[in-house]
Amino acid sequence: MALTLLTEPFQYTFFQHATLATLAIGVAAPLAGAWAMQRRLVYLTDALSHGVLAGVASAALLGTSLIAGALVTAIVMASLIALLVIRVKVPEDSSIGLVGQGLFALGVLGLTLQRDPRALQHVLFGNPLTVTSMDVAVDIGLALVIVFAVLWLRPVLSATTFDPQHARTLGLPVALVDTGVVLGLAVVVVIGLSSVGVLMALTLSLAPAVAARLLCQRTSTLLGCATAGGVAAGLLGLLVSYHAGLPTGPVVALLATAEVPLAAVIAVLRNAPRAARTARA
Repeated sequence: MALTLLTEPFQYTFFQHATLATLAIGVAAPLAGAWAMQRRLVYLTDALSHGVLAGVASAALLGTSLIAGALVTAIVMASLIALLVIRVKVPEDSSIGLVGQGLFALGVLGLTLQRDPRALQHVLFGNPLTVTSMDVAVDIGLALVIVFAVLWLRPVLSATTFDPQHARTLGLPVALVDTGVVLGLAVVVVIGLSSVGVLMALTLSLAPAVAARLLCQRTSTLLGCATAGGVAAGLLGLLVSYHAGLPTGPVVALLATAEVPLAAVIAVLRNAPRAARTARA
């Protein structure tokens, strides 16, 4: 019976497509989110979830690809933030808030011009039925870009994250690396567009990374744990939403969020013997 519950959905092509797309977001989102968390750029997740709405609404009005619209808007958003931070010297949090809210306002205007704004609901909350083979190819390709970028740039990311002042003295472009993290999260939004939705993709960026931080000290271990948590929440959420008839995005987001208190309990139980020995000493 249990085995049937696991295997039965995979008989359908749409579920196979949704699984591959969810795997892509489950791997890419925590990798980008872990660095955003450690660089204290978590506010980006909220700004991106609002800002990308402008690109989606514009693409729908023009009759073009929603993924392309989201990607272009995300790149524009990252570029504007970089311009404000690097050239104008506006603080990062102010730049992110200003650009994100401005694009969100444009997105709201774009939604009011739609014949049926509810037609874009799947963009926010996800719908496995909308995932096509082309979406899967794009999602996997973008996820690989995130993975290779993190592997290739990890020394620079580490140097500019844990000691930014020293990194600046060495001539490393800290603000430019921050822009790269913005772009990484923007790509995550695009990957999640067709499967778990924009809002839930960003939850996958943050929650598994926070849970991994509670359990892991070394960066390499943290990245691995965060990725495992993202994949687990994505796949389990997909199965639960299929059998329960619930929207995929919110289910995935709830499971990912639940990983944080679970990790906290594990961390407390793991550290309890050490705390007891310290108290006795």
